[in-house]
Amino acid sequence: MLRLASLGLLLGLVPLAGATAGPKPDRRPSGQPADDRPTSRPVDEEPSWEFQFAGHGGAAGLISRGEVRLALASSLSPIDETVGYSRERSWGASLRAIRGRWGVEIQHHRVAGRGFTPAAMMRETRWFGARELTITESADDLLSAFVVWEIPLAQERARFHLAAGGGYLLMGGDSGRLALEDLPVGISRMATLGGVSREAAIEMTPGDFRADRGVVVLGGSLGLTVRMGRMFLRPRLDAFIGGARSTEESWGMDLHVPEVQDEVAATMTLNTTMRPRLFLFSVEVGWSSRP
Repeated sequence: MLRLASLGLLLGLVPLAGATAGPKPDRRPSGQPADDRPTSRPVDEEPSWEFQFAGHGGAAGLISRGEVRLALASSLSPIDETVGYSRERSWGASLRAIRGRWGVEIQHHRVAGRGFTPAAMMRETRWFGARELTITESADDLLSAFVVWEIPLAQERARFHLAAGGGYLLMGGDSGRLALEDLPVGISRMATLGGVSREAAIEMTPGDFRADRGVVVLGGSLGLTVRMGRMFLRPRLDAFIGGARSTEESWGMDLHVPEVQDEVAATMTLNTTMRPRLFLFSVEVGWSSRP
């Protein structure tokens, strides 16, 4: 009987102990599902590439610094240093690829200039009749590539840019014409032969012509891009400094003197060296691949 009473007492204490302990507390943060595990923080996405296509028009300020020398037979004239200034029109197109704040740009300028020609350099000399030389219409092509750095302004609605790079100034069209091509076929001048001054007729015939087609240029740019959705407006200023471009043309000269049967023949050679400077103000209107 004593054993039965002890067993009954133990069986009655077991449920009482379970009720006193209660359920174990939930240590998960409130609101977190029971089956979810903490996930790692998402990595920031890299900015995508943006492509900008634009056309532009504007004005060009051209400066040509150089030297001119004329050689007649074995006689060399002093070197004349020249500086020419002109304002011309320019137009063209560009393509820019930007990722974040950095990018690259390829640009083409067409400059309607006449200042980078041998005839224009001749007009800047003190030689007799030089101001009467004709300068024909011409056009030069400037191809350039820039590394671009953009600075966001006004909550990304505008961006200021700085750029540096280089390119090639291709002098084509009529810029390779002979400087003295428009001289008349027969020129009457006073010549001294044997100590006697006589009137002589000079016949000039063109000879060889050699010219560097273009020069390498270094440049920089600054501007402001104003966005209007996918469209944008960009006023900008580009400046370029070019290397030396040389030309050489030769002319045959036959001197006809009355009462003298023998003709006097000589060769006249004109050498020019020119270093171009370009300041291009333009306004671009373009489209962007990203609004």
